[in-house]
Amino acid sequence: MPQNKPLYDSTFFARQPILMPDQSLWGYELLFRNSSEATSADISDSYKATLRVAADLCAAPGENLPDNVKLVVNFSHKAIIDKIPYSLPASKTVVQIPETTPPTPSLIKALKELSRDGFYIAIDDFEARPQGEFLIAYADAIIVDFLSADEEKIKLVCDLCREYDTKLIAKRVENTAQYNMAQKMGFNFFQGFYFKRPENVQGRKIRSGEIVKLKILKLIEDPSPDFKTLAEALQNDVSISFLLLTLLNSPTFGFSQKIKSIKQALVLAGWKMVKNWLRVILLTDLTPKEKSRELPQLATQRAKFLQLLAQNAKKGLAPDSMFLLGLFSLLEAMFDMPMQELARHLPLDEDIIGALCGEDNIYCRYLEMTTFFETGDWSNLDFLLGEMDLDPVMVSKSYYESTRWANSFFQIPGSS
Repeated sequence: MPQNKPLYDSTFFARQPILMPDQSLWGYELLFRNSSEATSADISDSYKATLRVAADLCAAPGENLPDNVKLVVNFSHKAIIDKIPYSLPASKTVVQIPETTPPTPSLIKALKELSRDGFYIAIDDFEARPQGEFLIAYADAIIVDFLSADEEKIKLVCDLCREYDTKLIAKRVENTAQYNMAQKMGFNFFQGFYFKRPENVQGRKIRSGEIVKLKILKLIEDPSPDFKTLAEALQNDVSISFLLLTLLNSPTFGFSQKIKSIKQALVLAGWKMVKNWLRVILLTDLTPKEKSRELPQLATQRAKFLQLLAQNAKKGLAPDSMFLLGLFSLLEAMFDMPMQELARHLPLDEDIIGALCGEDNIYCRYLEMTTFFETGDWSNLDFLLGEMDLDPVMVSKSYYESTRWANSFFQIPGSS
C-alpha cells in the first residue's frame, strides 16, 4: 500500500511576524492555503495535521517552539466548536476569530473553555460592531486593520479596549508613519511590511566597519579564494569568528571534536558548508542593532529557498547566485539606503543586481515568488508557478526545508 506524501509536499504555508515595540518577535501569524476548508468535517483530520506542520515551521529541528513566541491561527466558528485549536499547544497558540463570527452560545462556551485551558483569544478585523463588542469580553487581544480603518475608528476601538484591559495588535502596518501612529495610540504589537521597507534616511553612508565586512564577503565569493587571507580576515573580526565557531560547535552539526579555529573549521566542515554560513553570519552582523532581527532571518530563509529551487528545478540557474539573490533582497530595509548605492559594494552578477534594483528579468520573477509566499497570495503564486513551469510540490517542499534551515541558525546562542 503506497504511503501518503508528507503534508508539506502538497500544502503551501506562510508565516508573518508580529513584533513588539522594540522590534523583537512576539509571534507569527500562520497562513496556509486550505485554512478555509476547516468548515468541512471530512477534512478536519487533514486540517489538524496541517496545523501541526505549520507550527513545526516555526521551530528548529529537534527543538520546541520557545514559550515566548506565539502562533496566531485563524479559526472558523465550526473549527472552534469542533475543538481543532487543541491540535496546537495551548500556551503558544493565539486563537484568532473574525469579529463577524456569530456569538452563539456554543461559541461562547468554547471560547470560555479555550481561555480556561490556557489559549490566547484574539478578535480579528475589529471595528466595534455589535457582535464584536459582545465577543471582546472573552478576548485577550483585538486586531485592527490599519489599511481599512480610518484614524477616528481606530481611536474608538482603542478607547473600548481600555475598558476591558485588552491588548491591541495593529496589522497591515505598511510604513513608518502608520507604525508611529500605532505606537502613539498605545498598540502593543505590530504586523505588516513596514519593517521590510527602508526609512530613506537622508545622507546615510556605509560605515567603515561595514565596508570591512563587505570586503570579507568579496573574498568569500572569489571563485578561487585565498583561504589563508580569508582565515586571517575572519580571525581579525571577533564577532564573526565567535558566531562561526559557536555555530559549528552546536548540536546542529554534531562534529566529534571541538572546532577551535577558523582554519580548523575550513578543514573539517568543508568550504561549501562554511561559505553559506559565513554569508549568513556576515549579513546578520551587518544588520543595524535597531532593526528587527526578523530581517536577517527572513533574508536567510529566502536565500536557502531560492538556492533549493535552483538545485531542484534544473532551469540552468546557479544555486550560489540564487542564494545571494535571496540573502541581499532586504538590504534596502536593513541599511535604509537605495539598492543602487549598496550594489556597488556587492560581489554580484549584473542580472542579480538588476533584479535587486527592480529590473524585470528571470531573477526578479523568483523574488516575486518569495513575496507571494510571505503574503499568502496563493492565487498569484499558483499563476506564477504555472507560468514558470515549476512543480508546486517541489516548491512547497523547498520552502519548508529553507525555513527549517534558517531556523537552525537563528536559534544558535549569539546569532540574533
